[in-house]
Amino acid sequence: MKLLFIENRYKTFFFDAICEHLSKTHDVFWIVQNDEFVPVNGKVLKIPYPKKRELQEITSEISLDYEKIIASDRQINFFNKTDVSYLYYYANQLNKHISNIQPNFVFGEATAFHELLCIEVCKRHNILYLNPSSCRYPTGRFSFYEYDTLIPFKGGEEVLEEKKAKNIIDSISNRKAKPDYMKKVSFSNKKKILNKVKIIKSYLKGDVYNTPSPKIKLAKEKEKNKIIEKWDALAVDNVDENSFSVLYPLQMQPESNIDVWGRKNRDQFKTIKAIHQLLNEGEVLYVKPNPKSKYELSEELVSYIKEHDNVVAIAHHVGMGVIFNEINMVVTVTGTIAIECILSNKPVVTLIETLNNTAKNCLYAATFSQIKEYISMVKNRTYPNINEADQIKYLQLLNNTSFKGVISDPFSAPDCVLPENIKDLYDAFLKVIKFSKTCI
Repeated sequence: MKLLFIENRYKTFFFDAICEHLSKTHDVFWIVQNDEFVPVNGKVLKIPYPKKRELQEITSEISLDYEKIIASDRQINFFNKTDVSYLYYYANQLNKHISNIQPNFVFGEATAFHELLCIEVCKRHNILYLNPSSCRYPTGRFSFYEYDTLIPFKGGEEVLEEKKAKNIIDSISNRKAKPDYMKKVSFSNKKKILNKVKIIKSYLKGDVYNTPSPKIKLAKEKEKNKIIEKWDALAVDNVDENSFSVLYPLQMQPESNIDVWGRKNRDQFKTIKAIHQLLNEGEVLYVKPNPKSKYELSEELVSYIKEHDNVVAIAHHVGMGVIFNEINMVVTVTGTIAIECILSNKPVVTLIETLNNTAKNCLYAATFSQIKEYISMVKNRTYPNINEADQIKYLQLLNNTSFKGVISDPFSAPDCVLPENIKDLYDAFLKVIKFSKTCI
């Protein structure tokens, strides 16, 4: 079979370790956007960096929903890029390569603009695009998500023993467990410097569409740090037990969890305002920042919180475990908090419909007005709960639709390319390839 992989910086070397095995029995191809990150295994097809004069007269040779890509493009949303002609250039290049290769399916992230373009090109060619990504819980597992969605493609179909399932539920509900991607990583100064040199080098060579201008990036970081200071200056350390509390945990941006999977609600300031405007007297919206806040915080949001007594900022140093039990209800777009709430019987509402909504105590709000109805259900004690058997069934679903293995990159987590993890990933890829033969 023909397998196509899409370069994604350091993640490339992680997938390349798997391709070392896959290439022995399958035809492996790569499309590389950033030529500082070139794999060893398989046939590599580099997309040349376009010259400015090339983009002046470029037109799209394939009809795609470019507005959808623009809505999730990091450079446009966070780093002041306005000219979108590069999207047409890369779409044409991707379409050319995919048309020539005719892969049986494609593996890649759903993060950078060239990956999102590739997803749309694959849809046009009726080619399955799979995004291997952490399924969050159970830990040490991942799912192959279809295209740019949170819909898992098949799974290992492994059954958890009841005792083990109960232990996992206990560790999650008591906040003893953390998803793989939340585990702390530390980098030496040398490693940080080498990384910066590599990124700046790629920018100077022409990767100006995924890599922001160092000048703009520096300005953005300074602005972020100032906003964090203002946030914590007005933030509180706890929740008022005398009010009905709704928690909205901010999701870090840019990040595919919110910018791609939660695309329709990626404007979190707009979401917070919409929730706030639904509240009645005695109801308070608490906004908890991500511990690693990036660009989701804004001057607008800080000003809005200052202006309204019933919208309250939680300080950065306050962990979720400190306030979790005091919160009456949680609203999230695609946050991991949904799983933790389900297994703790904490009322939770999601703004994107996912596998989590198969649990009856995790309700989906197609419109913001539904949140008002769900608040009333919690206050009237009619919001659904689930019993232990339902919790085990839900956890089994997460387990069945995932595979053993940790998805990461060797820069952030060197252990991800250890032989035992690569073997788990290789086995999972083989299962998916087998499944895919019946789906293409």
